[in-house]
Amino acid sequence: MGGRRARTISRAMKLVATVFEVEPKHASAFRAAALANATAVERGDPACRGVAIAEDPSAPGFFLTSALYASEEAAASHAACEAARVFEETVRGFVKLKRVRLVDL
Repeated sequence: MGGRRARTISRAMKLVATVFEVEPKHASAFRAAALANATAVERGDPACRGVAIAEDPSAPGFFLTSALYASEEAAASHAACEAARVFEETVRGFVKLKRVRLVDL
């Protein structure tokens, strides 16, 4: 082996990355709802390893959210949780565009 370590790649973790484009006049309300949702998911979903929210300062109303899950199954069930349903209902009228991607980590 000559000092080289074999790398094991695990595809168990899943990242749910979502891009939102929100009417700029609703950016503040969307931000508040996204932060409340992140807190609810992190506290209420044991399979969630963390949530991050980013907002592009040069493009008002452009947000990226990401949630890291322990498994593909947990990530797939993310949309069915109560916090996600409340968030979707709260921001429905603000969102012009929403794109979701599941990424292997």
